[in-house]
Amino acid sequence: MYTLGICNDETASACLFHDGRIIAAASEERFSRIKSDSSFPARSIQYVLREASIALEHVDQIAYAWAKGFDRDLLRFYVDRASELRVQADGGYEIFLERIKYENDRDKTKSSKFWEWCSAELTPVQNNSVFTAYHHEAHAASAALLSPFDRGLVLTADGRGDFESLAVWQFNREQRSPLKRVFSATSSDSLGYFYGRITGMLGFTPMRHEGKITGLAAYGKHSPAMPLMKSMIDFKDGKLEAKLGDFYRPFFQPCSEKLRAAIASFPREDVAAAAQKHLEQCLSEVLRFVHSELAFGQTPLMLAGGVFGNVKATQALKNLPFINGVFVQPQMGDGGLCIGAAALAQHRQQFTIEPLRHMYLGPNVDSADVRALESEYADLQFDVPGQTEPAICQDLVNGRVIGLVRGRMEFGPRALCHRSVLYRTNDPTINDWLNKRMNRTEFMPFAPVIREETARAAFRNFEASDMTLRFMTSTIDCTDEFQKASPAVTHVDLTARPQVVSKDSDLFMWKILEEWERLSGEMSLVNTSFNAHEEPIICSDRDAMEALRSGMIDVLYVNEIRIVSK
Repeated sequence: MYTLGICNDETASACLFHDGRIIAAASEERFSRIKSDSSFPARSIQYVLREASIALEHVDQIAYAWAKGFDRDLLRFYVDRASELRVQADGGYEIFLERIKYENDRDKTKSSKFWEWCSAELTPVQNNSVFTAYHHEAHAASAALLSPFDRGLVLTADGRGDFESLAVWQFNREQRSPLKRVFSATSSDSLGYFYGRITGMLGFTPMRHEGKITGLAAYGKHSPAMPLMKSMIDFKDGKLEAKLGDFYRPFFQPCSEKLRAAIASFPREDVAAAAQKHLEQCLSEVLRFVHSELAFGQTPLMLAGGVFGNVKATQALKNLPFINGVFVQPQMGDGGLCIGAAALAQHRQQFTIEPLRHMYLGPNVDSADVRALESEYADLQFDVPGQTEPAICQDLVNGRVIGLVRGRMEFGPRALCHRSVLYRTNDPTINDWLNKRMNRTEFMPFAPVIREETARAAFRNFEASDMTLRFMTSTIDCTDEFQKASPAVTHVDLTARPQVVSKDSDLFMWKILEEWERLSGEMSLVNTSFNAHEEPIICSDRDAMEALRSGMIDVLYVNEIRIVSK
């Protein structure tokens, strides 16, 4: 049975499942080259069907997750919240109604485009088999059903979706309806909007540059600005509630002059530190409350939603005493909703969903196609070294910045050495000069890729079973040895965000790293996404060669082919 999953806002995407296994997934931005492209994912749909060698008419089921509407199970949360706000005289009730109206109007537009596509493209039988999932339900399904766990807690958090901003679920894979919601926060009480507003107030772009705030936070002190954070949103008495008014609106903008003045009264590093700490504390308190209410023992935790692009927050939740394992769905943002909807649809058809083992689900680059471009790119020299891994290491020894393109590209925001830029880790100035090459402004250091065997000496309390470290979805504390050997990938707070590879998961990178350790004495390599600032990660061979021409990298490896400027 083929199920096509679709989501058509934020980072619009599509995926294809066959009998419980995900076989392809891609985001529209990778084809259009428009960052966070939210248009209908027509090219993504074409790609996933082509990858399976089927036509749309052969798809048995369509699964959609973006704008299903208001879930009646949320009614009690909304009634309680409206009743509280109605008696207050600070305008919070009007803001609450504004949020509902805006969300309803905007989602109608997006859902209409999906249903228009169904009417135009699907057969009558297919139209009758469309499966729809609520926004946070799809987030939860993507985290739970593709995790290695059969039971546990699921936490989803983002800006908003289908009138929710955060939810906690009990998960039981054995049940036909595997998710039971046990906690919810309205879209007016959103940690995603809270963090996004701080991002905007500090001069960055909400929904895109939150990672800069996470990195900046390590340079500040959280306590001075913490009262301001609590005056915006807080968890208290079993509820996550925003203080709707001048200091908080459930939108990214506009911001009041009172909030601007309050933010400006602190160094921006302190504001970032307070926002980060408050986010971690609110998420932790939600889980402590739910865990206590349910009288759970030790439990795995599964995470999805844009908030969990925040790798420091994930590390904080991993450290909760009652959590004994964590999985973050690697395409944690709204681009991953298609996965959740399709997985849930197939689960309800009694297919066993295979746990996610890798994210190499996107378009492939074929070596024969690359060689066919030699005459077109006459300014570039194409060679095939006898052995690729030693050739890459020699280029690294010679101080070259490597662009690496291998096979199928990653689905999601993290480059996992199929569309990555590699460099040595002993040069702490790289965060300045390489970011300038890539037109980036970052406060976080580059991330390392490291062998599993070496990770045991590099990171404190490292566990090989930790899935978050395979997909770069969490930070971890570094040892003194790693800090000295790899300063370019160690943050000021002495953490790193690694991709850990094993022989089984990626033999090619494992061999490169083993040779690199021998040659350099370093423990890892820089692994950063292969893209310039405000551009999507490169997708095709042409994208990569244009990056080489621009000077972003010194040497390009496409599979086994080495390409340099003549």
